[in-house]
Amino acid sequence: MALNIVVASTALFNYLRAGHLSLRISIPLLISVPFAFIAGSAVLPEKLLIIIFVVSLFSASAMLLLSGSQIKIRQEKIRKLNLSLPRLSLITLPLGAILGTVSGLVGIGGGIWLSPILILTGLANPKTAAASASLFILTNSVSGLVAHSITKEVDFALILPLAFVVLLGGFLGSRLGAFKLSHEKLIFIVGIIVAVAGINLASRLFK
Repeated sequence: MALNIVVASTALFNYLRAGHLSLRISIPLLISVPFAFIAGSAVLPEKLLIIIFVVSLFSASAMLLLSGSQIKIRQEKIRKLNLSLPRLSLITLPLGAILGTVSGLVGIGGGIWLSPILILTGLANPKTAAASASLFILTNSVSGLVAHSITKEVDFALILPLAFVVLLGGFLGSRLGAFKLSHEKLIFIVGIIVAVAGINLASRLFK
């Protein structure tokens, strides 16, 4: 979560500069913050949760990699609906609450679920989804880290040396995503990242 804060800050900076952040989508999602804090304070058996989340990550990855044309169709349908903020909030408020809880429980920022959901449902194009996910990850990671530090030991001596490398990688990667890469390439990259996150989470089952 501490490293998430570093990388999400740099990503948010670049996507803001490129004008990709949608406050209509992002602000209601921030209801996730108190849910991440409460869930981060809970001490629960992890294995069943991890299995469920791993399956969901691999499913999302497969859908991103295999349904590129369908994503464009859904995005066009949502654009034509021109959802008002109250109607959009009926979707994003409960989504934020659910993902905030998930974020707090498993110790990751929640954006790894948010990006594919926004893209696959057509609510946002890949760059807008990345910008919203950056803000989401930043706020929820701060909340979750505070909660975890209350109930669990946090090794800041390990975190600090890694922060510089994460800062550099996050800045370069988000700059490419915000200014250089096409939407199609971003969908492919997000699909791969979600699969890698699933593999990483699955590795906890064997520790």
